[in-house]
Amino acid sequence: MSFRQASPELYRPLPIPIRPYTDETTRSYIRRINKANALQHDELTKALQQDRQPWFQNLAIWTDTDPEVLLLAMPQLAQYRPDPALRQKLVGRPIRTTHASACHHCTLARGAGPYVEVYSTHERVICPHHGLWIGDGVGATADQFSIGACPEISEAWHHHKNLIARHGHAQVRRAFHISSVVNWGWYDQFQHFSAALDTYETLTTNHPRQANSPALVAAALYPSIIMLTAAIASPSWRYIARSRHPEPFLNRVSSEVTEGWTPQGAFDPLRHWMETDWTAEFRGSDTILPPKRS
Repeated sequence: MSFRQASPELYRPLPIPIRPYTDETTRSYIRRINKANALQHDELTKALQQDRQPWFQNLAIWTDTDPEVLLLAMPQLAQYRPDPALRQKLVGRPIRTTHASACHHCTLARGAGPYVEVYSTHERVICPHHGLWIGDGVGATADQFSIGACPEISEAWHHHKNLIARHGHAQVRRAFHISSVVNWGWYDQFQHFSAALDTYETLTTNHPRQANSPALVAAALYPSIIMLTAAIASPSWRYIARSRHPEPFLNRVSSEVTEGWTPQGAFDPLRHWMETDWTAEFRGSDTILPPKRS
């Protein structure tokens, strides 16, 4: 039995329309619709699963929203409508790979409530409008904190954006992934280097309740991660790193990241990457690519 036969009372606009938040996950959007209209948490999901038509059509009816608005706000819904013109408008937007909580100041300011889950990309680690850390380690709005006392984090974010402009989103994401694994490996081995420790101590002083949280450690490591990302993202430096004479690359890392120490030894995470070029956990670009030319 189709949804229209089973639940005709739901096949019309709901009393309280909810507008989608940019890049919001479908799960988050349905949760907000349910909450606003006092529906059971799985009522709309079951209806969507029973009906054969694309989800965005029912969501558009329930929220009295133009379907095009939904597709532009929530790119994951566009998979049901492979329109090249629409896809071109979505180029550069997140794909369904990573989700995170949006800056709660932004969501409250836009009337979406305190918590909205969005699809994200690897460089979306801070909210530039409110100066909050929203990157690695943040699982809920309570995990977000101000980075105002640490300008080096904002500077690293701008460097991150410039790297994407120079090398492209996919290549920088690959380098960022490798650099993150390497830096967290160094952190696990010897609690990283003094620059990261200084940032960590500043953040801890300003946010004692966040001390030892994964999000605070991730924010402290972020500047070092971006410095190594810059070296790995460069095709010329990456070639040197994996050549028979990687000394110039190691000298750069020693000067810019590890404060004079040269990565060495069989168990060093950077030397391991240099010798094996592992990318096993990398899934490619985290943004929508342009439609292929026929």
